[in-house]
Amino acid sequence: MANNYYDATGVLVLDQVTPVITALFGGLKLDASYPGDGEVYIALIAEEGGAHWDDICEDLVSLAQSLGLSVPNEDTPTMDDVLAVLAGHFGADQDEELQNLIEHHCFEDGADLDASFLIATRFDDGHNLQEIRFESCWYCSKPRLFNFGGEGSFISREFTVFGNSGQVLKLGSDIRQALLIHDLEAAAKLFAQETQRMLAGIADETQRQQLQRRLSELLR
Repeated sequence: MANNYYDATGVLVLDQVTPVITALFGGLKLDASYPGDGEVYIALIAEEGGAHWDDICEDLVSLAQSLGLSVPNEDTPTMDDVLAVLAGHFGADQDEELQNLIEHHCFEDGADLDASFLIATRFDDGHNLQEIRFESCWYCSKPRLFNFGGEGSFISREFTVFGNSGQVLKLGSDIRQALLIHDLEAAAKLFAQETQRMLAGIADETQRQQLQRRLSELLR
């Protein structure tokens, strides 16, 4: 029998660790003392738990109560409940991205970094979170084919990008097959799709359009 594992480490780039940061990222082995210079360590280690939405919800409820805010308590407060209360406190109750997250995210099981980042940036209690850099790997206790790999995540307000080794393998294979049969149209579409994926990570639409035009000029 083989076991599969997933480990990851990374940093939050911010001014200081605050109650909001602790509530959202405390489950990721948050270490405010390392590595320093505006970077704070986070990690996800196999079989050692991690950041789960249920735990984050409890921590956010405690945070709201410490701020003197009233959270619905007829039943167990939900993430929707506490996020709505905190959004009002931090003046983010009209933020479209946050409201869309509240309406459509299921907030179940493990917490995803991009959602946590969005929440943190709307509930800024002095942390000024600017970036998340996260690098992870998955591996097997037996040397099975394609049971090993890695991925990276870069998250910021201005630009976000994700990628993993599996994507590289598929992209390489698809482009090679197109080149073998001299289907340059198919190869070009694959390059365009990868470029569009990168461009989609730019938050500012004007900058995204300007960069797309500039890329077209450079590729002439």
